[in-house]
Amino acid sequence: MSQDENKDSENTDDTTDPKDTKPTKAKPLPLTETLVLDIVDYLLNNKGYGYSTQISSFMVNYKPRRYTSREVVGILRNRPMFRHAQSKERRGGIRWRLDLLALSRYLEQKGFQNRAEERGIYEKIQQLKWSQLKQTIDSLEAMDTRELDDIYESIATLWS
Repeated sequence: MSQDENKDSENTDDTTDPKDTKPTKAKPLPLTETLVLDIVDYLLNNKGYGYSTQISSFMVNYKPRRYTSREVVGILRNRPMFRHAQSKERRGGIRWRLDLLALSRYLEQKGFQNRAEERGIYEKIQQLKWSQLKQTIDSLEAMDTRELDDIYESIATLWS
């Protein structure tokens, strides 16, 4: 190698720190936020609704060493996207519904959009919205054949 080539190789720009070139791993979610997303998954898979005892028992069985019933109910009570739903029955505790608009705001506020995309939450939200709108339209189209109270009840149950 000539001296000029040696100088060129010595003068290469080595300003990048090797520590900066390593891909940064995303921090794991806090346990409570993981539970929130697990409950969201459960509700999205169950048409946006669930009874507290069903949700709690599923979560405790799903990850038995991680969650307790009290934690699950505490999350349901203290997050804006989980709302009480109307229900005639009390077979499984309080009926909960997933507020999709509050969920979207929550995910954005917390910066969990990538995590939600990885879990397929946005696709499930779209499917649930289409399903609920279709059921509403079907109920309204059936107005000729049913009484007003029946139609109102079916729509209120869907959107309550």
